Amino acid sequence: MIEGLILLDMASVIALLFVVLIGLPHGAFDGAIANHLGAGRSLAEAAKFITGYCAATGLVIAIWIMFPAVTLPLFLIISMVHFGRGDASAKSGSVFMMQVLLHGGLPIFGIIYFQQTSVIPLFDALTNGDSNLAILTSNIMVPVMGLMAGLYGLMAFRDASLRARFAELILLAVVFAFLPPLVSFALYFCIIHTGRHMRCIWHVLASSSSPKGLYRQAASFTLASWLVGGAAFLWLETGDLDAALLQVVFIGLAALTVPHMILVDGFFAKGQGHQTE
Repeated sequence: MIEGLILLDMASVIALLFVVLIGLPHGAFDGAIANHLGAGRSLAEAAKFITGYCAATGLVIAIWIMFPAVTLPLFLIISMVHFGRGDASAKSGSVFMMQVLLHGGLPIFGIIYFQQTSVIPLFDALTNGDSNLAILTSNIMVPVMGLMAGLYGLMAFRDASLRARFAELILLAVVFAFLPPLVSFALYFCIIHTGRHMRCIWHVLASSSSPKGLYRQAASFTLASWLVGGAAFLWLETGDLDAALLQVVFIGLAALTVPHMILVDGFFAKGQGHQTE
């Protein structure tokens, strides 16, 4: 499907495995979110949700296979918005938009900026060697983010409520500057993003379902995603284990992020009256 030649160090391989074992399962609670929103009212509603979710996932995979050079930068932008919404402490207005750009952009475009030499081979493995548009997107976003970060710092100096998140931004920038890109991403994705997501949705879901039921449902969705991912890995693996692992993890992330965003940032957030992630 997608060919790549890449050699990952052990830390990067372990980071990818943590994304699979810890990061991805947080999306497995999407089924519980759908039930909370009414998909569990009947078999027909449940089938409708599962069919739509799988169709969106399959569509993203198909588009990536056909147009990887364009799909990767689009995925980066979508991820920025998704991560930023989760990390923003403001709920609306210009401060919210600034936080979405900076907090969501740093784990994406910040890592690319600080570790571009290491990132390009990874992107080449995901785009059949055509990562130029993704790198160009980063080169455009980083100066904008730099200007916004300066303004954010001034605002945080004047507004105490912004200081904790601004300090987090600076600390993450230091981490991203020194750690390998996949390790940096895994730390952010598994600890900060997944942690915040679960804190935001858990109390809502637990109010209408038992914790045991939530865990059981999440486990079934997680197992299903692992089985599909394992099958994809065996299909892609033609002698380059690292490239196949990278492709399965990140194309899988892209495929799951789109329906996850629609559900969590769209229907669930609207139903709760605030950003939930």
